[in-house]
Amino acid sequence: MTRHMKGAHPRPAVRFVNLVVIAAVACGASACTRLDDYTAADLQEPAKRHPIGYTPHTEALLVEVPPSGGLSANQQADVVRFIDRYKREGTGHLQLSAPRGAGAHLASTRSVKQVQGLLDEAGVDPDAIQLSRHGADSRAGPAVKLAYEKPVAVPPQCRDWATDLGENRERLPYNNFGCASQRNFALTVANARDIQVPQPETPRSAEKRSTGWGEYTGAASGADASSVGAPVTTTTTSK
Repeated sequence: MTRHMKGAHPRPAVRFVNLVVIAAVACGASACTRLDDYTAADLQEPAKRHPIGYTPHTEALLVEVPPSGGLSANQQADVVRFIDRYKREGTGHLQLSAPRGAGAHLASTRSVKQVQGLLDEAGVDPDAIQLSRHGADSRAGPAVKLAYEKPVAVPPQCRDWATDLGENRERLPYNNFGCASQRNFALTVANARDIQVPQPETPRSAEKRSTGWGEYTGAASGADASSVGAPVTTTTTSK
C-alpha cells in the first residue's frame, strides 16, 4: 500500500473526478437542463409571462329628482349616455336605486319609471337590472342612482433585469421580453373589457354586402372585369 507524502500532488484520475463534480455543480446552478417545448413556447408569449391584471371600478350617476317630478331633457340625455357606457364597458348588473322613505319614494316614482323606460328602449335585459333603496342625501335631496362596475386594466411592472443578456447560450427570451408592450397596452386601452371579451358585432351594411357579393359572384362566374360590380338591371315582360 502506497502512502502519499504531505504536499504531494494528487493523481490525474482524482483531479479529473474533481473537475467533473465541479462541472456538474455549475451546470445545476446555471439551470442548463433542457426545457420542454411547452415551457419554451410560454417564454415567448408576453401575454403569459407578463399578464395584464384587472381591478373593478364603480361608475355611478346621481339623478336629482326635480320638485315637479319626472326627468328634464338634460337628465334624460345624461341617463341615455350612462346606459350606453354601461352596455360598452359594464360587467355584471346595473344598479337602479330609489330613495328610501315615503315622501322621497313618491317624489321619485315618476323619475324611476322614466329611467326604466329608457333602459327598455336601449335594449337592456330586465334580468340585468337590480332594484334597491338608499337613504336620502340631505345635501342633494331625493335622487335616483344608477351604478355599474367596469374592469380597469392594471399594467405589469417591468423591473426584472436579473438575467445577464450577454450570456444567453440557450437563446431564451429575457425576463422583461414583451413587458413594455403589455404595459403600454394596458395604460392606453380605452375599454379594458375589450381585452377580456370581444365586443358584439354591429349590423352589417346591406349596401356594402351587396357590392361585395356582386364582385364575388361576377369573378366566380368568369364575367368580364369591366362588368364586375356593375348594377344589375332586371326586365320583366308580359304578354
